[in-house]
Amino acid sequence: MRQWIAAAGLMAMGLSGCNMQNALTENHQPQQRPRLTMQEVIPPMAPATPEAVAQQNKFLKENTDRFKSRQMAGKYYVLQAKRTFNEEKLDSAIVFFNRAWLMDRNNNEIYWGYGLVYGQQQQYDKALYILYRALDKDKENPRLLTDIATTHLARFYQKSSPEDLQQSKKLLERAVQLHPDNAADTFYKLAVNSYYLYDFAQAWDYLHQSIRQDRTKEDKQLISALLQHERDPEGIYTSQRKR
Repeated sequence: MRQWIAAAGLMAMGLSGCNMQNALTENHQPQQRPRLTMQEVIPPMAPATPEAVAQQNKFLKENTDRFKSRQMAGKYYVLQAKRTFNEEKLDSAIVFFNRAWLMDRNNNEIYWGYGLVYGQQQQYDKALYILYRALDKDKENPRLLTDIATTHLARFYQKSSPEDLQQSKKLLERAVQLHPDNAADTFYKLAVNSYYLYDFAQAWDYLHQSIRQDRTKEDKQLISALLQHERDPEGIYTSQRKR
């Protein structure tokens, strides 16, 4: 999914915006999946009127005839959802995912896609609920694990919840175990995660691994923030300039 879509929900880093010193010392219960229902997350599951039901049935018949199978119709609408998502037309993307779900609710990309749209809309509870639904069917997918971790990290930025930070770390570590090569984005997010956990040495290590795989991950803001706490153990970056 992330071959065509940007990571869900990761906002610009607010490296001074979260009071983790207080958050990490409070007694919090383990983070649970959001308590929602599928009807709250997937709009076409709960048509409000008999007229809406009739419209859905008409849509199903017309598209089954047009595409010869519901699975092919579902794939078509997923492609349209991808296109509009990448154009940042989130409302249109939801409409296409709704159509895709009506045609083929067994297509796991639909649930993944809903999650990414909700993440971009900063509806993180909905995003996580449906992303975990996708993960239930694809547990060893490093890209999906990274997207869920990214959404937890985004919700941490919003709520300063240490449970989200810990869960994000766990998922990112699992993603790296599954696919350590071409994992620059995952290593970068582990660096951000480690920064917020005050593990600056680990943050440097992850950041260097990320940059070695992809030079565009050389985030000057994160580097500057790390240098305020700990020297670069590889000596590449200093508080004055990059050598």
